[in-house]
Amino acid sequence: MPCVGDAEVTDAEREMARATSHALFGNLTNHKGFPETLPSDELSIPAETGSYRIFEYTMPASQQPYKIDGDEFTLNRLNTLYLQDRAGQLQGEQSMVVAVSASVASPSNQDSALDDKPMHENERIMMCMPGGGFISCDTPHSKWVYIRMSQAIGMRVFVPRFHVAPKHVYPRPVHDVYTAFQHLVSRGFRPQNIVMMGASAGANICMAVLQVLASEGISQSIAGCVIVEPVLDQTMSHDSWQRNQDVCVLPYVSPTHPGSMPRFYLGPIDDDNIDPVELLRRPMLSPMFADVALLPPMHIQVGEDDVLYDESVAFAKRISTAELITYAGINHYTMFRGRTQLDRYYSNVRKFIDKVTA
Repeated sequence: MPCVGDAEVTDAEREMARATSHALFGNLTNHKGFPETLPSDELSIPAETGSYRIFEYTMPASQQPYKIDGDEFTLNRLNTLYLQDRAGQLQGEQSMVVAVSASVASPSNQDSALDDKPMHENERIMMCMPGGGFISCDTPHSKWVYIRMSQAIGMRVFVPRFHVAPKHVYPRPVHDVYTAFQHLVSRGFRPQNIVMMGASAGANICMAVLQVLASEGISQSIAGCVIVEPVLDQTMSHDSWQRNQDVCVLPYVSPTHPGSMPRFYLGPIDDDNIDPVELLRRPMLSPMFADVALLPPMHIQVGEDDVLYDESVAFAKRISTAELITYAGINHYTMFRGRTQLDRYYSNVRKFIDKVTA
């Protein structure tokens, strides 16, 4: 299936991506945010390739206040969001993309394939959290990626469109994704039939939601979790942040700087007695420091030229059963560029899913 991003990456494209990203993420202090609705959102995708639908949802009546031990800062923020959502006062709609390839859904069952209910009792699905540095989510060309993922893994793909900084700071994306998970469960999907996946910043949000689910005793019921080039340590303390600066698209900006990506996501801190960098070490923000005992089966992919390489390897070593796939010469941009790399990436995800859902 021809797809956006299939063309092999040239040196010129790689350097342009690095320069553009370094300029954007080098100092986010003056970044005002992207439009809520991006242009060309209804991207034209041939019916013979696949289809997608964007639908809105509301917090299920069964959803309860949050319970997180040892992190009063996050707990207070999450339950403020919960109360606003319950009262219908939460800013911004909650919506999700469902994407399905033509190989998964035929024209005869297209309507049910684009619904938010299971197509059959034991349907397995992927819930995918896209990346975007905590400042963007679900760009138009991503629809191709979701449909191609559906083809590669043989499942429907559900993508929560979480809200992002600077308008919506931590932990709003966590609340959005957790509520999306609860919505899918309320519609009939079983946790043991859901594979969670996150890329980059989306992987960070995915891991935070798993910690919420762990506090409820259901994280290990989930079929499995895939994290790709994940943001795991927002203190940015691993050596690859410096070692790979010249080859990766993500610039190093100290987390002490208000314009750094971690601080931009964290948002303003009203209490002068709270050290923002110490907050960034908390497991809900930096899963590197989380209890891994209650995680579902884990699969991790990262490029050796990525600034996030060392934290991915260190995290995988903490989980005896985790699968770790690394790619020589691949950085944060080229992980999802070029048919050769995409085929390797999708193939490894498929092998993991086949194993955990067998």
